[in-house]
Amino acid sequence: MANELNMNMSETAPLKIAVLLSPAQHAVSGHPLRSSSDAAAFELACSLAPEQRLTILCAGMVSKESLNDYLGLGASAIEVLTVEQGADVVAALQARLQGFDIVLCGVRSDGQSGSGLLPYLLAEGLQMPLVADVLEAKFQTKGLQAQLQLRQFLPKGMRRRLEVSLPVLLTVHARAPQTRQYAYARARSGRISYVAGKHQSNGTNDTPSQAWNIEPALRRPRPLKAKIVQSGHSRMLGAIGGDTEVRASVVLKEGSAEQKAQALLAYLREHHLVDY
Repeated sequence: MANELNMNMSETAPLKIAVLLSPAQHAVSGHPLRSSSDAAAFELACSLAPEQRLTILCAGMVSKESLNDYLGLGASAIEVLTVEQGADVVAALQARLQGFDIVLCGVRSDGQSGSGLLPYLLAEGLQMPLVADVLEAKFQTKGLQAQLQLRQFLPKGMRRRLEVSLPVLLTVHARAPQTRQYAYARARSGRISYVAGKHQSNGTNDTPSQAWNIEPALRRPRPLKAKIVQSGHSRMLGAIGGDTEVRASVVLKEGSAEQKAQALLAYLREHHLVDY
């Protein structure tokens, strides 16, 4: 019934629907793959309209290999808006998405900065309402105006039903239903076209010199913890609550600061927490 409603609406008043995709990388191997939330956004868009009627976009300097997974899922054509390395992609997407009724994208990109701010900046520039963490969407009519009925993800297993008017920008949660399987033949037959992204000045200086500095992530320092050497019997008694041995502890309330510091240093040396 829902498919018939979608088909009838598409025939009477074709809607312009766009899907935004972003490349991702495997955390360990660095192999290019698809973003789970972007793949869910593509599948949700295919439930609203046939894939041939969708405008599938990606912004930035990306290769065909990085978008191969999306082609294998059924995206027959992907339009890449080429943007200089380090430049802002919001302006290029905003210029391309003028006049669209529905824009779908993932919550955030994987393997990149992943701030999740791009959908909000894009919705602000396009003057569109934004609904976050969408799981399902289907068309419904109220009079002559087309609307979307949405199911939204909420924490602690809760869900919420929403009705929104068009135009609207939807960010799709990674837990949205995904049933499409990768097909090598589709990945080989899919095509990617590169178009120079149009730049719109927003009054701010967004030159590459003011872009983010990317550097390797540093490991968080681990807190020091004294190792307690015990026999297997003592560890078993401690686990079952049968350890009646009084643990040795010292509370220093008296003495000078030097004496307290000396006692603390002796404890650190005893448990090999310092090497001096």
